[in-house]
Amino acid sequence: MRVFGLSLLAILWVLAWIEPVLSHGDQPLAKIAIHNTKFALHDQAHVNAFPKVLGLEGQNTEFVTVEFSFPSPSIDDWIGVFSPANFSASTCISEDPRVVPPLLCSAPIKYQYANYSSPNYTNTGKGSLKLQLINQRSDFSFALFSGGILNPKLVAVSNSLAFANPNAPVYPRLAQGKVWNEMTVTWTSGYGINDAAPFVEWGPKGGDKVRSPAGTLTFDRRSMCGAPARTVGWRDPGYIHTSFLKELWPNLVDIYKFCISWQKHEAGKGTGKSSRIEYSYKLGHRLFNGTYIWSQKYQFRASPYPGQNSLQRVVIFGDMGKDEADGSNEYNQYQRGSLNTTKQLIEDLENIDIVFHIGDICYANGYLSQWDQFTAQVESITSRVPYMLASGNHERDWPGTGSFYGNLDSGGECGVLAETMFYVPAENRAKFWYKNVGIIS
Repeated sequence: MRVFGLSLLAILWVLAWIEPVLSHGDQPLAKIAIHNTKFALHDQAHVNAFPKVLGLEGQNTEFVTVEFSFPSPSIDDWIGVFSPANFSASTCISEDPRVVPPLLCSAPIKYQYANYSSPNYTNTGKGSLKLQLINQRSDFSFALFSGGILNPKLVAVSNSLAFANPNAPVYPRLAQGKVWNEMTVTWTSGYGINDAAPFVEWGPKGGDKVRSPAGTLTFDRRSMCGAPARTVGWRDPGYIHTSFLKELWPNLVDIYKFCISWQKHEAGKGTGKSSRIEYSYKLGHRLFNGTYIWSQKYQFRASPYPGQNSLQRVVIFGDMGKDEADGSNEYNQYQRGSLNTTKQLIEDLENIDIVFHIGDICYANGYLSQWDQFTAQVESITSRVPYMLASGNHERDWPGTGSFYGNLDSGGECGVLAETMFYVPAENRAKFWYKNVGIIS
């Protein structure tokens, strides 16, 4: 891997202190007592969301407007975003004894108080919100609740919204392969192996392209170890694909650019410095009717040859978490710094060769929708440089599963999400040890 060698110069960013293994408070969605929900649909309460079709220009993130009205407004009223849009259920699985039909069996993927951007809501009963949605393989609806988050009463449900192609390949995550000249690309889509053949089309930027097939993984509710991951926090993860791009050239110099740069230098207009060639790639799915589904184009640089005398700039941090750009799902602002960290990494990306996120990734804590939110948040980083993961207590710990600590910090995920959503070059995905270094949180 590119981080090893006597010539390595690592720039260590302590962006988050590695604390003793403690729970960092409740996951924001865990504050909602979904099991206490009562149906109190009101014929004079309304919720309307638009635009109805998202991503018409190929984007996978878009803000929507939600307008609502209620004749008996309260400061405790809130809007929940549900995906899939049809979130009601006549039965719930028996593992959660608190849930009795026909109460809700699914937590929202995000929520916000009705008066967040409408300070006169409690006087007028009318308000609106701007909420950011990402492409998550299903449609969305918005529900207005009274009674606060501890005793929610469902009073109105909106129309549904969806992305133009909810199954599109999204949020690529690069990782170093098991050998120095191999890069892996992992992404998420709604296409299973019976729907389409996944692959990556790639090659030197401006050069010939080849196609490398991808393997496909998924998991079901039974793979989770307990609640909430197996109950109200469960959401279908879609399909996770990984392709292996092999026999990369190490830090290959783009001769054409070098010659142009040297000519400018001779003319007194440049420095004469060489420029490393970049690889470009895009994610693809070939449907069995012959149609191709493509992602946008991305690019990356290859690793150096082991022992090569070259500067490698490494970023190492843990405990970053995720946050919402629209201000939703906030809990005591304890993850607000996540967006700041992400923004800083993106701004400095040209000076970064590899990233190590050494545990406590997104604090989903059993609410699976939050992993999609995290991969969308860091896409501008993970699509450009290898993003290497290690598993922390908030990804792995669950009693009786072999975790170091026998607590409930993973919310029932017991490592499944971390080891499936991201590739690690390990012999055993359940053990985050690779090459001659192990990283733990």
